[in-house]
Amino acid sequence: MKKVYKTESIRRAEKRAHEFVGEDELIERAAARLCDAVIRVPFGRAVILAGGGNNGSDALSLAHLLIERAYDVTVYSVGEKRNGFVNKRLAALTALGADICFPSSAEEVRVTAEDLVVDGMLGIGCAREVTGIMRDIVEKINGSGAYIVSVDVPTGLDSDTGRAHGIAVKANETLTFIGLKQGLYLAEGKNYSGRVTLCDIGVDAGEADFFIAEEGDTAMPAREPVSNKGTYGSVKIIAGSPTMPGASVLAHESAQAALRGGAGYAVLCVPGSLAAVYQARVREELLMFMPDDCGRMLYDESALDRVMNKASSIVIGPGMGKNDDLIRIISYIARNFRGTLVVDGDGLNALARDLSAADGHKCSLILTPHVAEFARLMRDDGALPDTERTACLARRLNAVVAMKNATTVISDGVRTFINVTGTPAMAKAGSGDVLSGLTAALAANISDPLMAAVTACYEFGRAGERAAVSRGEWSVLASDIILSMR
Repeated sequence: MKKVYKTESIRRAEKRAHEFVGEDELIERAAARLCDAVIRVPFGRAVILAGGGNNGSDALSLAHLLIERAYDVTVYSVGEKRNGFVNKRLAALTALGADICFPSSAEEVRVTAEDLVVDGMLGIGCAREVTGIMRDIVEKINGSGAYIVSVDVPTGLDSDTGRAHGIAVKANETLTFIGLKQGLYLAEGKNYSGRVTLCDIGVDAGEADFFIAEEGDTAMPAREPVSNKGTYGSVKIIAGSPTMPGASVLAHESAQAALRGGAGYAVLCVPGSLAAVYQARVREELLMFMPDDCGRMLYDESALDRVMNKASSIVIGPGMGKNDDLIRIISYIARNFRGTLVVDGDGLNALARDLSAADGHKCSLILTPHVAEFARLMRDDGALPDTERTACLARRLNAVVAMKNATTVISDGVRTFINVTGTPAMAKAGSGDVLSGLTAALAANISDPLMAAVTACYEFGRAGERAAVSRGEWSVLASDIILSMR
């Protein structure tokens, strides 16, 4: 698994390293790793943008190495304040006869699509909005078509939250040091950081704050040669309402994903008055009809007892719409079920109105909200990194929470994982229902709810990537993701 860190952890690691290694040595190590990486990229000229801090020092030392290797290099020293390490390297470049410019406006920065741009203006110390000449330069290089490599963190990107400080460099590649920063992945971080490479400069980052699962870290459970459908659990999906014409599709996708995810049974528990809608679509899954009023599911303890009977895991929420009974249904299952309850879609919207409905739950509880649903559940200002927010909600509910986004954060309040598999092709109606069904299937076969959710998110993302290869990023349907599961 890849280790991921908060900015404060990186700072502590760097401080420990300074007891044994000087800053100059660390700068030169970073520059050497940068040089190894950038010379693999074809370019006509290297445009080095160096700020006044240590990121700027790394970039200036890189410029020195490239000039020594006879590359065409132009250096722009940006900003009025420069620390001693920067001044020392500017002096060395001047002695080398380097082309150095101290621009007073972005118009003086010359960059073309054939150039390699090295962004060393701001790093993890960026804590406020990028303004003035630096903002203008960021706009210019983002629109230049040049290949952009950012040093440690793209200028303007918050290394903890993954949000831009007004504006940020859109790098093709980010070469980062000491440890992977969470902001390179969270929120909009992936839009700015491009391909992320961790460069070893001999500094131990210490114990990880978070983890990224990789190939081999998660796996669908092996099936025993001598087994039957009862061995792999029964997933029941409570879904459906008369106000959502696509509700049958959403519920069907969740059930199909549960079966593709290895569950022995998938049972759709739907409003009885809508039986014909579901009977027309159902193939492999089974049907259970629930008491309802004109398609709106009713709170009925005997019916819910039948749902819980012999169920390994239950999904509640797909396509249920607004229903005043829904929160009572969730609460009853949570306090009486011994398996795993996966709450998604409209179940999350109901729970957001009264989080206490889940208090004292006997089941293992997994929530799979997308960012808007999460905001309704969390009710905070959204200022903290998504890792901390997700862990906070997980602790509040004593649950596993998977906050779905381009980067999904999964936490049980103690351990937190960041999932980076997936593709924009998966931004389609029904995709979330696929994940809820897959999560329930894995929860029926993996004893640790957190690892069931982590595995589901990882495999879901990989399936989406495979579907995008075969269908193209614009044409993937939720059903294609199901068919691409392995």
